[in-house]
Amino acid sequence: MRSSEWTKNIFSVTYYLLVIGWILLLGILLYAIFINSDEILEVMGDAEEFQIKSENALYTCLTYGLLSGALWIYILYVFKNLIQNLIYGPLFTKLQIASFNLIGQLIIFTSILDALSIVIVKAILNSRLEIEFDLFDFWFVIAIGTFLIFLSQIFNKARMLKQENDLTV
Repeated sequence: MRSSEWTKNIFSVTYYLLVIGWILLLGILLYAIFINSDEILEVMGDAEEFQIKSENALYTCLTYGLLSGALWIYILYVFKNLIQNLIYGPLFTKLQIASFNLIGQLIIFTSILDALSIVIVKAILNSRLEIEFDLFDFWFVIAIGTFLIFLSQIFNKARMLKQENDLTV
C-alpha cells in the first residue's frame, strides 16, 4: 500500500506543478496583451525551435499553450482521481473503466494535436516544413495512451467476470 501512496503523491505534485506552470503561462499572455508584448517578443525571438516576431504569432502560441496545458491538466486530474479510486475504492468499477479509456483517448488526441501544431507553427513562422516525430516523445506517449485504452478493456472484462462470480456465490 505504501507504493500506492507514493504514486498518488507523485501524481498530485505533478498536477499542482502543471497548474502553477499553466497559471504562469496565463500571466505571460495577459502581460503580453495588456502591458508590454515587446519584452515577451524579445525573449521568444531567441527561441531555437521557431522565432516569434509578431504579436499575433505570440498571442496564438501562448493561447495554444494554454489550451494544450489545460488538456494535460485535465488528464492528470482524471488520473489523480482514478488512482485515489483504485487505492481506496473497490476494483473494476465503471468509473475506473471509463477513466482509463478517457485518459488514453485524451493522451492520444493531445499528443497528435501537439505534434500537428508544432509542424504548422514551424511551417508558418520559419517558412519551412519540417516533420519530426521523436521516437521517445511522440510514439512513447501514444503507446501509453493505447496501453491505457487496452487496460480499460481488461478492467471491463474483469468486471464482467467479477459480476458472474458474485452471482454464483
